[in-house]
Amino acid sequence: MKISYALVISLTSGLLSTVQAQSPSTAANPLPLFDAHIHYSHDAWEVVPPADVIKLMRTAGLKRAMVSSSNDDGTQKLYSLAPDLIVPSLRPYRTRAEVSTWIRDPSVVEHLKTRLARYRYAAVGEFHLYGADAELPVPRAMIALARQYQLILHAHSDADAIERIFAQYPQARVVWAHSGFARASEVAVLLRKYPKLWADFAFRSDMAAGSGVDPEWRAVIQEFPDRFMVGTDTFTPERLAYIPDHAQFSRRWIGALAPDIAQQVAWENGERMIQQVWQPCDATQSDARVIERDGVRVAYRLLQPPRISQPITMLVASCSIAPSSGTQAKLELKAFDATMPEHRHGMNYKPTVQSQGPSAAFDARLIEGIVLHMAGRWQFSFEVQVGEKTVRLTDTMLLR
Repeated sequence: MKISYALVISLTSGLLSTVQAQSPSTAANPLPLFDAHIHYSHDAWEVVPPADVIKLMRTAGLKRAMVSSSNDDGTQKLYSLAPDLIVPSLRPYRTRAEVSTWIRDPSVVEHLKTRLARYRYAAVGEFHLYGADAELPVPRAMIALARQYQLILHAHSDADAIERIFAQYPQARVVWAHSGFARASEVAVLLRKYPKLWADFAFRSDMAAGSGVDPEWRAVIQEFPDRFMVGTDTFTPERLAYIPDHAQFSRRWIGALAPDIAQQVAWENGERMIQQVWQPCDATQSDARVIERDGVRVAYRLLQPPRISQPITMLVASCSIAPSSGTQAKLELKAFDATMPEHRHGMNYKPTVQSQGPSAAFDARLIEGIVLHMAGRWQFSFEVQVGEKTVRLTDTMLLR
């Protein structure tokens, strides 16, 4: 049965009214949230336009949302409207019908390779994978691609499959969707074993107890305050309307935790998890410097305070801000330099540049070993290749 757009909007309006009536203080000053589990699949585009989904997310007070869709075009529609908000994850499914068949369908591998070559992602998933099926050739190829592109794996799996994923890729970053639908004590066992395993609470309410937190879950969250995240799981179109309501539900039980733990579960854990694989090319990060020229934006930040003759590391994100007309030209940071215009000389050592992932209309680089050997005005220069065009952007910093 096709759900009407009017019904979804009607549901949304009613839920927002209820939320605002029940929680005025929270609504006035909401705790930011990182939602690790949102979908916007083909049947949702037909009833809820992308701009309205973004509005729902912003109304809910989401700081960031990790989104995957069947097919991936839904994710790209949202990301094109709000790159500051959407963290793209690539599902192996092209339609919902492939949820149970993808593990034995070799064409899935080509689908993943094609999308990874065209767009940039932070994760692969959410995918459904259980037990020994993780050893099949198609899931193995997907995990190998996640290793190649340094992507997070978002697994709707049992504990057995989680173990097998880490056996194949010990350095993997894995988000266990729905906390495996397992008991708190069972989740704790794997969290102790795998330091790069996170868990989302999507489509669960058992962690809440009245207006507080279930004691069993509270103990595990307190043991691993840096490993849990919230998630809405909009697996059907009508659940998009519940994004604001679910955000308020999450804030209520998170608010029963100690303030420092509440902040981590609400948004800091998600931000830390994606930091090394996804750096948004936007001006929303207060500690980032942003420069723009000829349709290109570069956002960069220094990971250490700059000191004379001390190596520093810079994280650089480049993206296109020109209007898109179809397939976007590949974008790549080709060169970085630092010079002193007044003295007409530059660095004595050449820094190393590491890619933080393949690029389409987005490129991220980690530049290590930047040594500014004397005080004065330094000029940073970034050369960005966009298709056949090279754009040079500069910014200055006074080193004291």
